[in-house]
Amino acid sequence: MPQSLHFKEMVESSQDWFWEFDENANFTYASPRCRELFGYEPEEIVGLNAFDLMSGEEAERVRAHFEPLAERYLPFNSLTNINIHKDGHEVFIESSGTPIFDVEGRFRGYRGIDRDISNRMELEQKYRRLAMLTSDYVHYCTRTEKSPYQIQWVDGAVSPISGYTNEELLELGCFLPLVHPDDRERVSNHIQSLMPGDREMIEFRIVTKKKELRWVSHNGQCDAGTSQGELTLLGAVKDITDRKRVKETLRSSQNLLAQTQAIAQVGSWQFDVPKKKLTWSAETYRIFGVNEKTFEPSYESFLERVHPNDRAKVDQAYSSSLMEGKENYEIEHRLIRENSGEVRHVLEKCNHERDDSGTVVNSVGMVQDITERKSNETALLAATRAAEAANRSKSLFLAKVSHEIRTPLTSIIGFGELLEDAKLTPEEKRYVEVIHSSACNLSSLLEDILDLSKVDAGELAIKQKDFNLHKLITELVATQKKQMAIKELSFPLSIDKDVPELLVGDPLRIRQVLLNLLDNAIKFTEKGEIHLAVTVAEETGLWVMVDMAVTDTGIGISKNMQKSIFKPFTQAHGDTSHHYGGSGLGLAISQSLADLMGGSLRVESQKGVGSTFRLIVPMQRLNDNRSEKLATERKALTWNGPPLKILLAEDNPVNSVFIETVLKNMGHTVAVAENGRVALDTLKEENFDVALMDIQMPLVGGVDVLRVLRRREELSGKHLNVIALTAYSLIGDQEKYLEMGFDGFLSKPFKQKELIEALARVTRA
Repeated sequence: MPQSLHFKEMVESSQDWFWEFDENANFTYASPRCRELFGYEPEEIVGLNAFDLMSGEEAERVRAHFEPLAERYLPFNSLTNINIHKDGHEVFIESSGTPIFDVEGRFRGYRGIDRDISNRMELEQKYRRLAMLTSDYVHYCTRTEKSPYQIQWVDGAVSPISGYTNEELLELGCFLPLVHPDDRERVSNHIQSLMPGDREMIEFRIVTKKKELRWVSHNGQCDAGTSQGELTLLGAVKDITDRKRVKETLRSSQNLLAQTQAIAQVGSWQFDVPKKKLTWSAETYRIFGVNEKTFEPSYESFLERVHPNDRAKVDQAYSSSLMEGKENYEIEHRLIRENSGEVRHVLEKCNHERDDSGTVVNSVGMVQDITERKSNETALLAATRAAEAANRSKSLFLAKVSHEIRTPLTSIIGFGELLEDAKLTPEEKRYVEVIHSSACNLSSLLEDILDLSKVDAGELAIKQKDFNLHKLITELVATQKKQMAIKELSFPLSIDKDVPELLVGDPLRIRQVLLNLLDNAIKFTEKGEIHLAVTVAEETGLWVMVDMAVTDTGIGISKNMQKSIFKPFTQAHGDTSHHYGGSGLGLAISQSLADLMGGSLRVESQKGVGSTFRLIVPMQRLNDNRSEKLATERKALTWNGPPLKILLAEDNPVNSVFIETVLKNMGHTVAVAENGRVALDTLKEENFDVALMDIQMPLVGGVDVLRVLRRREELSGKHLNVIALTAYSLIGDQEKYLEMGFDGFLSKPFKQKELIEALARVTRA
């Protein structure tokens, strides 16, 4: 070995051990460092074989690694081996050597340097044991001024985390190539900044061998190395991908929850009862109007923000739910926002968690801002009350109008019918016809108003029954021929042969709509014709869509008015009512009736040319048995039963005379009571088969008479059939009076036919 003074000083002052041995591995030189490493003087080392400093097993292991290199005169680097100290303890050595050749090029041995790595190996063993107990992989790195952290060894779950084997990772030399490019500079700066004694932790992403992205955490400790300027880093890498995913999912869920709470104005809270710790969500802070950073929520601070008038109620509700074993509680109250002093309404709900003894240990709840809902409820309540008041006023008005109009109409129409059968001069007959027609028109207007009220209330019902459609239409046309004759209008009627005669539907409502359409056609047509055509629009099995079209050559309707004519109180022209009369209710009611029957009512019209109103209604065919029964023509309804003894309680003298006359013409015996008190006295003295009881009478009304009468019957065991006779005919009136105990109901004004039907129903005649 060269023995220059400078080199000798360097070798002897070095912390490493310099040596030379010959081709047989016998030492020919040993630097003084061998004293500290092995307890031998240099002179004692010279002459010894290098493998004599090792145990038998270790010598065999190192020899197996060294001899193949020596046979090819190759250098070796970082060959770790365990030497035996003179006192017997093990010394971990990292050895590097280069071959020596003489001037003639013959191999003469090796010259090298050994470094004591006992401390490092001790840490390695420690971390190797740690790697066996965890899913981490542990590595040992060294760093010099010229190179980054170089992996010296690696152990643990390398492959499951990175996809690389231990050998592949050692070949990489440094773990930085595994780091995701976006994180590499941050990680490199971090490890380059470490100083001896630093403990570090950093999280970053790696790209696995399969090009998968995974999150890892790196925990390590930096220490000084065995040579000048060297640092060592013992670190453990843990796969935290799942944790990161869960954390990200949780963060997303929390963001979503916060956004959802903000949209719904619903906050959440949790109260740890034993610790008296209250936790609020961000939305709860906002609802209470307090600063999340400065306000410390507690049960007491919560109560302070509850409206003073609600504070005791809220405290009592929560306290009671704790003590009474309830699992939850719910309460509405007001609070005062701290930042604005604004009063808000909130709804609070809470669930309690109890331990085995039943003591509440945790309360989880929600608080919802319901101020807007409360305002809407208040406004809705006010609007509902106003609507109910308006509806009561409307109903009261309709009832009053109905009663006041129907009372005189009863006698006008009734006596008109009687006069038609009397011996009158032609002029007198014409007068009677005008009176009767005017009264019928007034009655029709009243019925329209009441029908409109029933439609608005959803109380107008369709009643299905068997009827003869051909007969209904023929009779309806006959009633209009007189009016058309006056205007000299032709009136062709066509019923297609495919239209069944016998159907199931509501003949009353079909007749009502067609009558309205014919009335309008006659009213608005001065010359030409009115044509009623009945055809089958569609049929499926037993069902038939019947198309009933009324076509006229009248004034017509402009395009922009064809939709509005179906609105109540609307006519096509502002002056229509003045010239032609009418209330503008007929078409509105007719369309509602068509809808209720499952059909439709449409108009096709051209101004100045004429109009076609088309009623299309679905109806069902009759089977043979029902058809045969309905096909038999019914004779005009007359009283066919035995004569009856009837009490008529009616305070209006004109109506009283009319009804008494009609009843006597049928062959009945009639007693008249001008008020309820007289009726009660009469019923006490005499027995009757039927009582026609006016509802509104002086002294004692019809309802009170019935109440007294029914109490009497409880003692006597007898029952008198009582028919309510009233000018009231609003929605539900008939049902109301029948529920009171009346046996029948007859609305004024009525025709003789309706009176006969009412008597027949209660007497089963």
